[in-house]
Amino acid sequence: MKKNMLAVLILLVLVVNLTLTAYMIFTVLPNAKRTDELITKIMQIIDLELESPLPTDINIEYSIKDIEKKQLDEMTTNLQVGADGKTHYAVITASLTVNTKDADYAELGPMIDVMTSDIKSFFISETSKYTYEELILSENKQQVKEKILADVQGLFNSRMIVDITVDYLFQ
Repeated sequence: MKKNMLAVLILLVLVVNLTLTAYMIFTVLPNAKRTDELITKIMQIIDLELESPLPTDINIEYSIKDIEKKQLDEMTTNLQVGADGKTHYAVITASLTVNTKDADYAELGPMIDVMTSDIKSFFISETSKYTYEELILSENKQQVKEKILADVQGLFNSRMIVDITVDYLFQ
């Protein structure tokens, strides 16, 4: 008698499981597909890109012989007022590391000197978002560096600029 009750209980759980699985397949998944299609259509309408227009190969190989450094003039910016309530300034010394063997260098290399003011604005605007206390932390410095590098690469729509060097003097 106990074996029959156990078999009936297992059968009941199996039927409930099958019912819930069928419900999920026929109601939840189609709704999720329709939602995904709707979001894709909206993004196409407002012309958002799902992928970056830059090449996806992040590990660009280059030789030290193919590197050229472009030094930028010193820049000074106000930092956000921190917990100490004082106004701090940062004097930024920066340079760009350019791969001269990149396919875009012949065309875009001379544009670096022309676009210097725009490049400097990336350094100033990103640095000025932080307080002195936040900017002295190495992980924040790395975040600022990565953001500026991405902005500069986006400006040229190329990865010919492979790295940036940023040094701060705080006042």
